[in-house]
Amino acid sequence: MKKFYTAHDVDFYAAKGESIIEMNREDVITSVAKEAALKKGIRFVYKDENNYAGSVEFVVQPEFARVSTQPTPQTAFEHIAGKSERRSYPQVKALPYKGLISEAEVERWREEFPILKNVAHLGNCSQSAQSKRVLASINRYLENWGGVGMDWDSWCQEVDQAKAEFAKLINADPDDIAVASSVSDLVSSIANSLDYTGKRKKVVVTDAEFPTVDHIWLANQRHGAKVDFVSVDEKHQIDISEYERYIDENTLLTSITQVYYLNGFKQDIAKIAEIAHRKGSLILVDSYQSLGTDPVDVKAMNIDILVSGCLKYLFGIPGIAFMYINKKLIQDLKPSVTGWFGQANPFLFQTRYLDWANKASRFDTGTPPVLNAYAVRAGLEIINEVNPARIKDRIDMLSAYALNGVLERGLTTLSPFDVSAKGSTTAVVCGHKVDSHTMEGLLRKKNVIGSGRGDVIRIAPHFYTKPEEIDYALDCIKSILDGK
Repeated sequence: MKKFYTAHDVDFYAAKGESIIEMNREDVITSVAKEAALKKGIRFVYKDENNYAGSVEFVVQPEFARVSTQPTPQTAFEHIAGKSERRSYPQVKALPYKGLISEAEVERWREEFPILKNVAHLGNCSQSAQSKRVLASINRYLENWGGVGMDWDSWCQEVDQAKAEFAKLINADPDDIAVASSVSDLVSSIANSLDYTGKRKKVVVTDAEFPTVDHIWLANQRHGAKVDFVSVDEKHQIDISEYERYIDENTLLTSITQVYYLNGFKQDIAKIAEIAHRKGSLILVDSYQSLGTDPVDVKAMNIDILVSGCLKYLFGIPGIAFMYINKKLIQDLKPSVTGWFGQANPFLFQTRYLDWANKASRFDTGTPPVLNAYAVRAGLEIINEVNPARIKDRIDMLSAYALNGVLERGLTTLSPFDVSAKGSTTAVVCGHKVDSHTMEGLLRKKNVIGSGRGDVIRIAPHFYTKPEEIDYALDCIKSILDGK
């Protein structure tokens, strides 16, 4: 099995006072590790013969080399935990790292995601890796459909169980959860449920939203909504004081994202909710870019409405999304985007009147996305099993690691350097030399999955990510930008 040598390995051997690192011929040395070894006077030597590996032209290989899972006296991960000061830049404000998920546990979980054996999967802000459990759940539906033929009772039960698993993730009740095919559908159903005829008709939105959300509010201007935008600043962030300025006595609802899809900027939802409620505004939170990597408690954070899809950090697939609605609001909202599953009794099959359900399912519409629910339930179970608080601890560490790696290589990022104000995404600027879509394709040829947006390539780890995978990805990005 190949070993992937990083600068942390060089630090480890240097700390032991050793000047030689023995390696196998199939092993890989990162460019940063090679530079560190030269500075510290450490040689890489093949185990099979006394040849100096540095005499060979070593570059990062175009395929991702899997790191050896054999235990070592002190792993690179332990260095990150505070036993080495390497790669710590003053502008990076890291959070205390507790190591709540051990390296051994990470290794066990990596077996659940087969693609990780050959690929550095760092595009989780767009689509997470496929798990064996999710695939098995999809097959379970297909086998049921193939063998039973029609099984609506159990299929609808699966949708309800997926709702319950989502509710568990955010500390809500299952009856407070609605399901649809996308966040666009769910936000649209909220937007056309509101009354814009009174004094409160303003909707405060931001430039940090994923465009679909802002498009929906703009479309509802014809129904009387007055849309007001909070701008991002030159750092692609929003100062919380802006909400004090924009939310006023005319604001009906404030629609915000928890994490900015472009650069990972993370907002303090509880504080913004306090400002909104103090001024009489409802608050809607799009948690798509963070849920699963950061604990969310809708009750403690006083969130009125929360929406999220499941294909990013929740290990699901496209075509299904969930919405939480505070039960105190449900009776006052009468969606015109509706359907038979939004009624109190969908199977009554009456046609002459509307009878919305008295729970969040009044925002359900037509036939639910059954196959998707099978997949999503399995993914949500993984997140709840690992625990978002433990995942956040590791994500914060990986975020600091990525930021330091960007600075070490002389790259540029649009992401916050304060990890407490940052989600998983680290946005590396590439558009000045290579457009992000091209960069994404070139990285795939090197078995790295990143995600391009605008002028940046996004590196977004999950809890299964290893620090050395981030090293490899950043080395590849730098190499591509340098024209190598």
